[in-house]
Amino acid sequence: MHNKYNEKISDMKKCIQKKNKLNMLLKQTEQDIIKEKLLLNKISAELMKDNHEVLKIESSDIISLFYAILGKDEEKNSKERQKLLKARLVYDQCKNNMNYLVDETKKIVDTLANLQVCDEEYEELINKKVETIYIDDDETRQDLKGLIKRKENMNANIIEIDEAICFGEKALDSIEKTIAKLEAAGDFENPDINKNMNDAREYAEQTHRMLGKFKKEISDITMVTGTEIAVGAFENFSDLFFDSLIFDWVVQAGISKSLDAAKNTKNQLDKAMSKLYEEKVTEEFMVRHIEEQINEIMEKA
Repeated sequence: MHNKYNEKISDMKKCIQKKNKLNMLLKQTEQDIIKEKLLLNKISAELMKDNHEVLKIESSDIISLFYAILGKDEEKNSKERQKLLKARLVYDQCKNNMNYLVDETKKIVDTLANLQVCDEEYEELINKKVETIYIDDDETRQDLKGLIKRKENMNANIIEIDEAICFGEKALDSIEKTIAKLEAAGDFENPDINKNMNDAREYAEQTHRMLGKFKKEISDITMVTGTEIAVGAFENFSDLFFDSLIFDWVVQAGISKSLDAAKNTKNQLDKAMSKLYEEKVTEEFMVRHIEEQINEIMEKA
């Protein structure tokens, strides 16, 4: 009879987990919007003060921006011009991030509106399941209840790992596409460089967003193995990518430093993903062990 509660308990635990996570994600997304808005205003003010013409350049084509801001020949060696170019690139990315985050907020709010209140029902179902198993010893009954909760908590953590893996795979897909487009561009004499570089820039933006989501998902995971996953460097991806891209343009020796930056990020992400997969396998093993303990108590009841 107790088996009929298993699916309901799991559903309620998932509901609680999803609701709590979405509330936290909504708060984080709102904070990210404020952060991007402040950065956008700061860059805008600095550009208007230093060189108001930079914001008036309408072209979103990255090569056109390079020519328009850095100029040609010796002009491109100017540190001031390089600083202006990076500011404009970050400014454009901020605007795109703002639009993306606003859309994300709407989706989260819509999803939360459809979630039921499940906290109380979860506790009620746990108690009902334990009541269906005749156990005279109160201590054993409490042990069983604790094992059931521990199992559900670990299953919830596995879901968190799966979500982190999902965003990690999306980030890998974006960074691999960035690398492919940079390699296709080859050098600055390539006739297809405009399209390839614009695509690389777009995929790099996607990589930046997915790495941010991946980092947040990692922070939600309880690593039972004690493994630490280094994700701090991921937040600097955009800065490193833009700096490397400008360096490649100035040196004109081909697209190499920006390509190396993308490949290094991919290697770091591959290592993080490997640790996540190992963690998932370990936790699935532990869940099976807890299930054996639960079954042993019920068989003796």
